[in-house]
Order: sequence, then structure tokens, then C-alpha cells
Amino acid sequence: MYNYNGQYPASVELPTFSAASYNYWERSFFQRARGLWDVTGLPDGAPGQVQTDKDAFWWGLLHLGFLAVFETRQYGITFQPAAPHGVGLQYQPWGLVVSSPFFQFSRPLVIGRDCEAIKLTPDYTGLWDIISKYAQEMQYMDIAIRQAMLNARMPYIAAAANDNEARTLKAFFERVSNGDQYIIYNRNLKKTLPGDVPELPWAQFDRDLRQNFLLPELQDCRRSVITAFYRELGVPVASDKRERENQLESSINTAEFFNRRQVWQDCLDESCDRVNKMYGLDIAFTYRGGEIDALSDTNTQPPMQPAARDGVNA
Repeated sequence: MYNYNGQYPASVELPTFSAASYNYWERSFFQRARGLWDVTGLPDGAPGQVQTDKDAFWWGLLHLGFLAVFETRQYGITFQPAAPHGVGLQYQPWGLVVSSPFFQFSRPLVIGRDCEAIKLTPDYTGLWDIISKYAQEMQYMDIAIRQAMLNARMPYIAAAANDNEARTLKAFFERVSNGDQYIIYNRNLKKTLPGDVPELPWAQFDRDLRQNFLLPELQDCRRSVITAFYRELGVPVASDKRERENQLESSINTAEFFNRRQVWQDCLDESCDRVNKMYGLDIAFTYRGGEIDALSDTNTQPPMQPAARDGVNA
């Protein structure tokens, strides 16, 4: 995964199924979060410079939670990763430190005078804690599902005295997994100790697959994790209740995902207002799920009315 020359924090990729699964879901959840808002009004580059790179802009905003905005003669108005600096009257940072191969500032940039910040969250922290949390949960789900599928096929372990015996046992397992109806083996494979009954050199796990086949339940849990991620982001999703919801239940479900998203929207609106006033821009973030919100408000069942004496609802 391209990480913009390491200027933003990047995950480490390892050549294992576990690491590949985490990397997949990290990218997947980042791209899902990336589509929450439509941003307009980003400035064009200075003469000879390219326009603002939206992909880099979103990567930095979701990773760090804020981006420094300032103007230079060479690059015009630009967005850069930065670090909060100083302690103001209300213990808020009063400046931003920009460290970049393209900019060599001798001091922090003063917020409101030298620069402004577009903020996604009120605490200068991005959404990557959410993305990484659910990517890790999906990583565990992938491992559990993969293990359940393998165990459903052949839950055995075997002990071999030498390489020839190991190859023979592997061939046995392959033929059984491929559906052979029977296998003829050399009786010398049976192990015996003085006074013991000869036994075959493998141990059997519980073969009651009907009782131990957990794949459907694990797949349901997998979907529940994805649903929880969407709720964390403030995207309306169906509740876990199998029956149809009434109006009260729907309102409670809506409040569950609405609150945090509204905090992010307020931060974006307030910071964009300051940036727009300072640099004469018209940057705006529009939530893309408005139509889904409207459907979630109307696609509900009103609460049941009390029954009349004749058994018919009034």
C-alpha cells in the first residue's frame, strides 16, 4: 500500500495470512471512511503546480485528524501534515510545527496568523484508531473462519517416525480430503509398545462436525463487526433485531450512530469557516449519506396501539 513516502504513519506489511488479512481490512475500512463526505472548494495549485491531491488530503485528514493550511509564494495555498505546538490560554495549541522536505520554517506557524487547520476531530486525532480496531477484529474473524473451514475438512494430527512415513501419512490425508471411499495402508504403520494394543500413528479431534461446525455463526459475527464499524462512523444500518422496528426503537437506533458523526461534521464546518475567511476559499464538506438518513427515518413501523375490548386495535 502506497504510504506517501512515509510522511504519514503507515502499517507494516508481513507475508503471513494474518498480516495480509489485517492489511486488507485496514485498506477496506479506510476507503469506506473515505467516502463519507464529499469535499468541494479545495484550492488549485500555484502557477506551475498541480491541483490539491484529494487522495493525499483524505489520507492525512483521516490519519491525523487535522491538516495545516498555509500559503507560500512557491506553492500557493497548500495542506501539510503538522504537529500541534504550544499551550494557549485555554490550554489549546497555539501553533503548528511543519516538518517537510518542501518547507524549512524556523519556528512554529501561529494558528490564526500564519496558518489555519482543517480539523476532523476536536482532539487532533484521526479516525485511524477506529479503522485499526475493526481491521484487527476482522483479522481475528478471518483467522477463525479459515480455521473452522480447515477443521471441518480434516481435524487430525499425525506423528511420523521418518520422512517416508510422513509422506505416506500426507498422502492418506490428501486422498481422504479428495473424497476417496477407502484407503489401503501398510499394517507396519501401526505403532505398538510392549503390552499395548497396536494403534495407528494419528490422533483424532472431535469429528462431530454437525455440533462443531461454527462457520455459519462465525460468518454472522463477521457481518456484525462490519455493521458495528458503520455504526461507529455514523452510517445508518439495520439493527440486529429480526422483527420490524417501531418508531421508538428506530429513533434510539438512529441516535446511536448520529452523535459522533455530528461532532466530526461540526469540527469540519467550524474549521473550514476559519480557513475560508483567512484565505478567501469556499471549502465545504457534505455528508454523502443524507438520502440514507432520510430512508432510515421513514422506513419504520409506528408503535402498536393498545387493543380495544373487541380485540381490534383502535
